[in-house]
Amino acid sequence: MLPKIQHLLKASPAVTALIGAGTDPITDPVRVYRHGDAPQGVTAPYVTWSAPAGAPENTFDGADADVWRVHVDCWSDGDLQIEQLAAAVRDALEPAAHLVAYTANDRNPETKRYRIGFAFDFILSRN
Repeated sequence: MLPKIQHLLKASPAVTALIGAGTDPITDPVRVYRHGDAPQGVTAPYVTWSAPAGAPENTFDGADADVWRVHVDCWSDGDLQIEQLAAAVRDALEPAAHLVAYTANDRNPETKRYRIGFAFDFILSRN
């Protein structure tokens, strides 16, 4: 029902080159987490995402699709690396969704990690 964010990011060599390829869950995990699920002290860079809103695409025949707004945040310790990760994530998700906003470009005051965020709209067929 929800967009397959993790699947789309894991399928991108440009993304996995930065956040892990998943060849081993201990030494090389893919660091993509739902918001709030990133482990304490996670190695950067990594990606978090959430789907805070969605709605059925209603027609006279009933709902045949769902539209999901998905927020994706890229996190990194380095200014150059955050730009590389954000570009790779954007390029990996845009073929499957509409990029509708850049939602963050800041630095966390506690962790000092850089963040670039996006909002994507996914239209998912129910068929």
